[in-house]
Amino acid sequence: MSDELVNLPATKLAALIRARKVSPVEVVEAHLQRIEQLNPNLNAIVTLAHDSLERAREAEAAITRGDELEPLHGVPFTVKDTIETEGVRTTSGSRLRASH
Repeated sequence: MSDELVNLPATKLAALIRARKVSPVEVVEAHLQRIEQLNPNLNAIVTLAHDSLERAREAEAAITRGDELEPLHGVPFTVKDTIETEGVRTTSGSRLRASH
């Protein structure tokens, strides 16, 4: 199902996660595999959040506990490299900011 997961809209992923048909960890792992396969040629993902799997596990734990969930709980997403994100390198596509 991992190939299917990377092609589903966010709302469908959220519904599957809420219904416990897939876990946030499965979804993130599927997306990380796809990034690993395609990104060397595309160079679309500049920086991966180092804690994405940890956050997926936390999302899964919240579901297991029965916590109240946000609409897109457990759904991975990307943030454009021009937006400052705490704990994630932001280069704005410039070599001058490679270590920013």
